[in-house]
Amino acid sequence: MNRVDFLLELNRRAIPCSREQLDLLWKFMHHVLETNEKFNLTAIKDEDAFVEKMIFDSAIFLNNQRYENLEVVDIGAGAGFPSMVIAILAPTLHVIALDSTSKKIDFINNFAKENNINVTGISVRAEEYANEHRDQYPIVTARAVASLRILVELAMPMLQVGGYLIAMKGPDYNAEIRDAQGALAKLNCCVEHIYEDQLPESKEFRSFVYIKKMGPTPKKYPRSFGEIKNKPL
Repeated sequence: MNRVDFLLELNRRAIPCSREQLDLLWKFMHHVLETNEKFNLTAIKDEDAFVEKMIFDSAIFLNNQRYENLEVVDIGAGAGFPSMVIAILAPTLHVIALDSTSKKIDFINNFAKENNINVTGISVRAEEYANEHRDQYPIVTARAVASLRILVELAMPMLQVGGYLIAMKGPDYNAEIRDAQGALAKLNCCVEHIYEDQLPESKEFRSFVYIKKMGPTPKKYPRSFGEIKNKPL
């Protein structure tokens, strides 16, 4: 996907992008690919595929939305997807990128500092961060991290009542939602909306599952990650 097609597809989804923001996204891509030669950040090394499957895929988070002056937590941010892309395209947001791999967090923080991007990377496990920051955030997101029944236990304790987990998923979201019914009930949340999209060149299917926190999360959640993984709700 080249720059012209990228801008065209953003425009179709009402996602604004200035020339400066476009240049910064491409700079970030090149920095990821260069750093990838030293330690593994991404399996995608072709630039056209990277634009579509990493940058554009992350940007769809902003589809027809006007998120301003909010804090957003990205669980399992990896090299900064979607956190860095969101922060570049929606600069009034403060994006908090969580990942347990310190090298990836250092990479995020260094690029953010050098380019004045409103991202704070924190090297911590999501369940530990959730226990220390309960009821604090309006939006939590995660891209290609875990199944919904696991994600909701990690995300809901962090969210304010009325806040949203926006889970970035592929074509099998219906099965994940069915499997997560017990977790949704126990954690006082519900699926409110699903946005479906398709990557324009590869035609890969994408879905965004909006899960709303309806009431307080019981204090016993989140459990340790071992419990969450071995005995999901």
